[in-house]
Amino acid sequence: MEFLASLEPWHWLSLGMLILILEVLGAGGFLLGIGVSALIVAAVLAVFPGLVWYWQFILFAVLSIAITLVYWKKFRRFNNKTEQPLLNSRTARLIGRSVSLLTPIQNGTGKVQIEDALWTVTCNDDLPQGSIVDIVGADGMTLLVKLHDKSFVNNPE
Repeated sequence: MEFLASLEPWHWLSLGMLILILEVLGAGGFLLGIGVSALIVAAVLAVFPGLVWYWQFILFAVLSIAITLVYWKKFRRFNNKTEQPLLNSRTARLIGRSVSLLTPIQNGTGKVQIEDALWTVTCNDDLPQGSIVDIVGADGMTLLVKLHDKSFVNNPE
């Protein structure tokens, strides 16, 4: 109890810096609110040196929760921005491409080859082999296609 009664701003400053260093090492935002709260408590204690220890801890707890909630609601999305949002979504990167049907679409399904991969495609219409289709979406690993405007290429049949 004696230690708690003798808390000084440098205690909170040290705690805040330690927590922020741990945050920099890769906590992903989980420790940010706690570290900033400790620094704020250090500043408040420097301005009001007679603040009792339990009010310091109450202020620290309330600030930690408030700052963490604000960070997660308002600022976290800035950390998730990327220059290549579709990097790990292979099907999403294919949307908008036009390809030729490798096999005809019968009963709603067919096949296309894109680069070195064979893809299953679905369409509402049955289409002959060689038709040009536009990839308009994806459902898991199945591509959703529609007939391209000037679609029919020579039918090999």
